[in-house]
Order: sequence, then structure tokens, then C-alpha cells
Amino acid sequence: LSYSDESRLSNLLRRITREDDRDRRLATVKQLKEFIQQPENKLVLVKQLDNILTAIHDVLNESSKLLQELRQEGACCLGLLCASLSYEAEKIFKWIFSKFSSSTKDEVKLLYLCATYKALETVGEKKAFSSLMQLVMTSLQSILENVDTPELLCKCVKCILLVSRCYPHIFSTNFRVSLICHLHFLLVRKAVCVNDFQID
Repeated sequence: LSYSDESRLSNLLRRITREDDRDRRLATVKQLKEFIQQPENKLVLVKQLDNILTAIHDVLNESSKLLQELRQEGACCLGLLCASLSYEAEKIFKWIFSKFSSSTKDEVKLLYLCATYKALETVGEKKAFSSLMQLVMTSLQSILENVDTPELLCKCVKCILLVSRCYPHIFSTNFRVSLICHLHFLLVRKAVCVNDFQID
């Protein structure tokens, strides 16, 4: 573990939470994204995981409409973080779904689903994540049954479709439990296609 790497990460997190200039803050979040994607940084990412999650949570919950790009980059960071740290992925997924449930703002909920989609998309069919997919699928199914906006519905469906494509046995197990849920899913998928959403 390099002290310089840990110091650099701490500095990035401090600037993300304290920087007032919008452009500099956005640039810092993009630097964090690059840092997360470098395999040699895994140890320091694990060591500071709680601090990273706190910083990303603050970014996603920014209220200003002017910071939408910043928030989207934050969601991307969260998804990549989950995909990069296979041994911590369960903790991160649970954190994401917990924050989704406790959030009162639909636009913030959508960002957590965007992070989930990014993680699933990046992970693909990696065996290291197969044991987590039941947890993810169960959480997504619960979200699907309770969302009440088109944006959340569509993003949740896209996440489920990714799971169904990469882990078909997990998908079939969950949706065999409830025929009503299965029919609901098929109807939603049809609606998503009709509205020209790219899901494949």
C-alpha cells in the first residue's frame, strides 16, 4: 500500500466534498473515476471504502440542477467501485439498495439505479459476482414492484435485463416464485420497447 496513493485518494475525497467551484469539482470526480479503475489502487480503495461512499453519497444528494453532470459522474464512480472491488461488492450493493430505500427524492433513487446498472454492465458474467446476483435480483424485484415513476421503472427493468442475460438461472429462479411478477415484468418490458428505450 503506497502512502502516496492513499494520500492522493484522501485529497481527492476532500476536494470532492469541500470544493465550491463546479468545474473543478467535476474534474475531481472524474479523477476519482480514473483512480477507481486502476487495478493497483484496490487496496487503498478498500481501506478508505467508507470515506468514498460518504463522499459519493454527498455528491448524489446535491440539490442544485446545475450539478447534474457531477451527480451522474458520481453514480458512475459508485458503479465502477462496486465492479472493481469484488470482495467488497456485497457491502456496496447492500449500501446502494439501502440508500435507494431511504431516499425521498426520485432523481436520487434514479442515480442509485444508474450506479447499479453501471456495476452490472462492467461486471458482466464474472464468476466472482455470481454469488451476489441473488441478492441483487431480489432487491431489484422489490424495487420493480414498488416504483411509481416511468424513469425508475425503465432503469430498474434495464438492470433486470442485464441480470437475465448474464445470469439467466438467477432471473428464472426469482420470477418463477411469482407468476404475477413475471407477467408484470413482461408487460413493463413491452411498454419500455414501445417507448423506444434501448434495453438490449
